[in-house]
Amino acid sequence: MEGDERSFRVALVAAELVNPRRGGLDALAVLERNGWGVMALPADWYPDAVAGPLLEQVAEQVDEFARHGYDVVLIGTRAGLDDALAKLGRTAPPALPQPGGAQELETFLHASATAAPR
Repeated sequence: MEGDERSFRVALVAAELVNPRRGGLDALAVLERNGWGVMALPADWYPDAVAGPLLEQVAEQVDEFARHGYDVVLIGTRAGLDDALAKLGRTAPPALPQPGGAQELETFLHASATAAPR
């Protein structure tokens, strides 16, 4: 099996940017075009009892990515993510809290990428 072109670049993406409203930023298309993998974060409307364990799983994966040299970024925001990361001794990755459009997101991704895609 050949390697994934997005290897070593992962974006944590807020739910509203994964499923944008009509006319909203299609973050997934921008990330795919720029060679980034995606982990969708739980929606803000999820109850804490549901979102908490999901965020813990995201944090565990971020910890694993970081230990293996992946570039990890955060696109959008998600309450509770910082706490889940802190439990593993991690801080939040570089973030673009509210991308103003595709060009701003692409500029952020290019500035954040250090790992060469495989």
